[in-house]
Amino acid sequence: MTAFRLERQGDLAILWFDLPGEKVNKFSTSVMTEFAGIVDELEKSREIRKLILASAKPTIFIAGADVSEFTKATSPELAAQYARFGQQTFHRFSKLPQVTVAAINGACMGGGCEIAISCDYRVMSDSPKASIGLPEVKLGIFPAWGGVTKLPRLIGLPAALDIILNGKTLDGKRAKRIGLVDEVVEPGILLEVAKKLTTRGKRSGGTRTKFYIEGNPLARRVIFGKARKAVLAQTHGHYPAPLAAIDVMEYGMSAGVERGLARETEAVAPLIMGDVAQNLVRLFFLMEDSKKDKLNAKPLEVHNAGVLGAGVMGGGIAQIIADKTDAAVRMRDINWQAISGGMKAAARVWKKKVERRRMTRGEMARKLARITAATDWAGFARTDMVIEAVIEKLDVKQQVLAEYEGIAGPNAIFATNTSTIPITDIAAKAKRPENVVGMHFFNPVDRMPLVEVIRGQKTSDAAMVTVANFARKLGKTVVYVNDGPGFVVNRILGPYMNEAGFLLEEGNSIESLDKAMTAFGMPMGPVALLDEVGIDVAAKVAGILSAAFGDRMTKSNVVDRLYADGRHGKKNGRGLYLYEKGRRKGPDASIYRIIGVSAPHPADPKTVVERMLLAMINEASLILDEKIVGSAAELDLAMIMGTGFPPFRGGLLRYADSLGTTNVVARLTELEKKHGRRFAPNAPLRRLAQSGGTFYAAYPRSG
Repeated sequence: MTAFRLERQGDLAILWFDLPGEKVNKFSTSVMTEFAGIVDELEKSREIRKLILASAKPTIFIAGADVSEFTKATSPELAAQYARFGQQTFHRFSKLPQVTVAAINGACMGGGCEIAISCDYRVMSDSPKASIGLPEVKLGIFPAWGGVTKLPRLIGLPAALDIILNGKTLDGKRAKRIGLVDEVVEPGILLEVAKKLTTRGKRSGGTRTKFYIEGNPLARRVIFGKARKAVLAQTHGHYPAPLAAIDVMEYGMSAGVERGLARETEAVAPLIMGDVAQNLVRLFFLMEDSKKDKLNAKPLEVHNAGVLGAGVMGGGIAQIIADKTDAAVRMRDINWQAISGGMKAAARVWKKKVERRRMTRGEMARKLARITAATDWAGFARTDMVIEAVIEKLDVKQQVLAEYEGIAGPNAIFATNTSTIPITDIAAKAKRPENVVGMHFFNPVDRMPLVEVIRGQKTSDAAMVTVANFARKLGKTVVYVNDGPGFVVNRILGPYMNEAGFLLEEGNSIESLDKAMTAFGMPMGPVALLDEVGIDVAAKVAGILSAAFGDRMTKSNVVDRLYADGRHGKKNGRGLYLYEKGRRKGPDASIYRIIGVSAPHPADPKTVVERMLLAMINEASLILDEKIVGSAAELDLAMIMGTGFPPFRGGLLRYADSLGTTNVVARLTELEKKHGRRFAPNAPLRRLAQSGGTFYAAYPRSG
């Protein structure tokens, strides 16, 4: 069975890419070998004068390389050989005597983008599913099938750096604006326009900015210098691929295409073999696996959705439903002032898109109009599912559930966005507890990718898959979780944030704690995170976890003292940091007086990282032993997507395995002697260390 089919129409041919047995087109070694053979034939052909490259898949042009092959290279030499074969095949394609056009009908990613820029022209569908980009840096490598060398010559150096260094994907309009595609048209006339483009003849290279930037060594040096500074500021040097891409691009811009291509393969091979890329590839497969449902139940379709509670979370949830699905959205709160706040929270997200020219004002108005609201239960009887986002109090949630069950249909799902309260407790008085399920979003809803889907004691498989399926339609990564206080992410964040409180009480400065953890790779430090989450929320969560878990969750006094002082963090402009128009400034020095510190000093970064991470690892071990989550890999996925735990480290437990469980237990024992019971290594962790085991071997993924 072949992946390509050549359809002749006189002197024009359409090369259809349709990988058998797969939902997407991708370049594996065998597919690339077949493609290389077609290039051989086209190089010799005199009958074919025009060629269109198109996909027979309805929503995919080419997804890129077969990522599974990244894990098969056993040496840098084999990795270089793999990269060189694809690169040279594409380079030969770019030199074909035929006029070549890429007709892009869907996602055109990575290697798909690189073969597209190897064509003379590109025409792209205006379908919402059509996008183009080079996301390789997100896998710890860079585009080495000609992307780094050729893209700057097509669209100019600044635009190419922006796409490659950030792993950006663009829709048709934005791609045309920078010259990445030539035309953007309706799907129905894609091939017709592609055929017209073939009549323009072969295209010579170069861009309108070439004389001023690409041809000017001094300008290039300034641009590359700024790019390196920006990358280091963003990644702290933890991700080598963007810096390597800059080096290769800089060399290729001065040495020429052929030498640039050679440098691509030399530089990408060690990246493919490196720990960062291997961890990011594992994360890629974890995310792909999370899209598949292993429960044997059929999800119900959600045509009408409700949101109960119009706070920041409720407004954010309503916004993303209206933005990502066709479901009608009905929001409820006890008064119109609260509803107005929810509407404003939803509108803010779309307003940012309008300001960035990702959406028109008309589109924003139409989406906002899809969110209706009420202070009573009118309109909720027809909802297929409601998402409850009211105050984090058990009795309030139970009351809202009882009222909803009184008017809802027998199959309607009640999904609670609780952050810590067990689902079984919320459903304890329910008429239909099988329809009650946890759906825990993270703030801000539009940006945080994780949703924990939580099974209560009586939750049905149908309810679980319905909520999971709906969350995926919202663009979220789903992790299935069993019931328990704090579930996975907040239960592990509890000791982490608590330890930050103890470190502050010991006199360590606010900024030194945050600096230590961002240097480790966290997207923000624990103190900044406390302000972002909300000191009021943290106080409630800490109380619930402390009541549930006793000694090992003994609270520091920091959060309670700040809460008592009326500080809620960023939301009311009063936190551990100072705020100006919603933007975080420097630390608030008055905090030290409130928490009883007279002379704050910089913390030792190694001590901060060790104490905070070992506390998390210790709790994670119990979560696995209690089967709150199914595997070490799923726990790591939850922590990466829910907290931003550094992806390049592979996740919390991948990091723990790199330290060695024996070493983890030894260090926890030392910390217990110095700081008390909260660091006592738990029994499952001690057993694992005694056997010399790892988390990934002891708690593997099923299926």
